Amino acid sequence: MNKDFLVVHTPGAFGNFLGYIIDCYSAEKLLPSPFVHSGASHNRINKKTQSFDLTAPDQQTQFAQAKNKSVIGCVWDDSYFPYILHAYYGRTNSGQHGKCGVKFLEKNFFKYVEMHTSADVQQNIKTMKDFFGLDINKERQTVPRHILRQFFWLQLFYHKDNKVTEVNDQIKLLPGADLLGIDSILDYRRLKLFLSTYFDFELDFKQLHEQFLEHNNSLKDFNKSKQIVESVKNNQKIAIRELSVVGEALVLYELEQYFFDVPFFNIVQMFDNTQQILDYVKYFPTVMKQPNKLYNTHYKRFSR
Repeated sequence: MNKDFLVVHTPGAFGNFLGYIIDCYSAEKLLPSPFVHSGASHNRINKKTQSFDLTAPDQQTQFAQAKNKSVIGCVWDDSYFPYILHAYYGRTNSGQHGKCGVKFLEKNFFKYVEMHTSADVQQNIKTMKDFFGLDINKERQTVPRHILRQFFWLQLFYHKDNKVTEVNDQIKLLPGADLLGIDSILDYRRLKLFLSTYFDFELDFKQLHEQFLEHNNSLKDFNKSKQIVESVKNNQKIAIRELSVVGEALVLYELEQYFFDVPFFNIVQMFDNTQQILDYVKYFPTVMKQPNKLYNTHYKRFSR
């Protein structure tokens, strides 16, 4: 089927990977691998299918000017926001931060921000000052890990107000766009089924799709965090290791909502295993239990 496609997405929603796969189908063969060091699909050679990140003003303009294209929107539900948050910082641009941008900013927050021209990323320096009274500059380039956890915890709490969420919701309302959830992109069989509605040609890209999953450190971090939270809920002991600071923030964010009147927001030293978490909750003084003040202020966010 001869069609000109255009893919719209937010950061981390696999717009470039989908554009690459569409180009492979159009060429009826696998094209050179698009993966950069971070696992993102930004190294697309001779790309035909445009993919626009609509959080970027210049790409919004380019999308508005595009004509006679079949639009596919890569979208996600709120449960994927923690993954998107990690991907926003970790799988950025051309992979200039190595395999993971989050690991890079854990070591040098100032340099991470300095390497970006985006006003949204530049704003992070001001956020550190406004929320935590922490001046990050050439003389003080590193943010203590427990403050980084709080920084990302707050982004998880205010996810409804985050620009990527707002843009994702806008994409869902685009007239005439065919929407594809990122959970379907992560599932090889579902992705093939989606593409079969556009192409008569069937392409075997299973091995490449496995590489796509294997390179995605943001997805691994997200899944590991969820596993830890479920282990706590099920009273199971597992180690807590190999988590990024975003993953740690997600664990504490989920646990604070689950236990609700036991604080996890300002944990300085991250737990080593789930047994420590269970003991922390079990022996937390009853007289000191109370919900986070943010929960009282924003009670409509919760269904408890």
